[in-house]
Amino acid sequence: MERRRTDILILGSGGAGLFAAIHAHRKNSDLDITVAVKGFLGKSGCTRMVQGGYNVALALGDSVERHFRDTVEGGKWINNQDLAWTLVNGAVERIHELENEIGCFFDRNPDGSIHQKAFAGQTFDRTVHKGDLTGIEIISRLAEQVWARNINRLEEHRAVALIKNKTGDRLAGVLLLDIRSGKFLFVEAKAVLLATGGGPTMYRYHTPSGDKSCDGMAMALAAGLPLRDMEMVQFHPTGIYGAGALITEGSRGEGGYLTNSEGERFMERYAPTAKDLASRDVVSRSMTIEIREGRGVGDGAD
Repeated sequence: MERRRTDILILGSGGAGLFAAIHAHRKNSDLDITVAVKGFLGKSGCTRMVQGGYNVALALGDSVERHFRDTVEGGKWINNQDLAWTLVNGAVERIHELENEIGCFFDRNPDGSIHQKAFAGQTFDRTVHKGDLTGIEIISRLAEQVWARNINRLEEHRAVALIKNKTGDRLAGVLLLDIRSGKFLFVEAKAVLLATGGGPTMYRYHTPSGDKSCDGMAMALAAGLPLRDMEMVQFHPTGIYGAGALITEGSRGEGGYLTNSEGERFMERYAPTAKDLASRDVVSRSMTIEIREGRGVGDGAD
């Protein structure tokens, strides 16, 4: 079995994985950094599939405090509020980094300011976007930054197991499978970063990338690492039935609305204030109720 060594091994090449690789290289360009991905770097993962945009408090009249309130209210106050606060504050820094250092181009207003559109679950128009191809813009520019640096890539390599050292108190590296050859590769690493995302492919219909197969969390669990909040699975409520194709949330932000088989705008019944711009969990639950009560469309009422 082939063996390799690296300082930092990053599993996954979505936004989190590529950002981590770039930041580690900036911190110390002498580090040997390797990104492993089961597909191709820049072509895999969920970040690339994002259509709508990136919520961040930038505009006059908006604030990180207001963004924070929307976040915890959308989470029904069971969020980890320290993490939520880090999220909304970090969003401002990340969006400036994406534009000024990574090279992303987001849509602009006539006065040159960043355009922000309405999105579900928000009390302010704060969604930064690149048309409806925001994820492609972000991941393409991140991939270019990785390619421009001395960062190793293991493409078409699927992580199989986190391997502990002889004493079992830390990781020695990761066992990977070369998808092309079918041979195993062991990568010894001083540090391993899991950036593998979730596992929506356990469901028949899903909108994220088909390579999100929950293997990262499975490896972590097998290695004895704890998992938390596993019941928190987000469903994107609008898509093309049976195809697993997403219809961007921006369509509702632009005035689109949902109707049942009777032509009724049913969201007014479940969320009279937000209506069709209610948060995704509310819209998903409302749609499920409509289907179960016989007001769904098509053969998906079961």
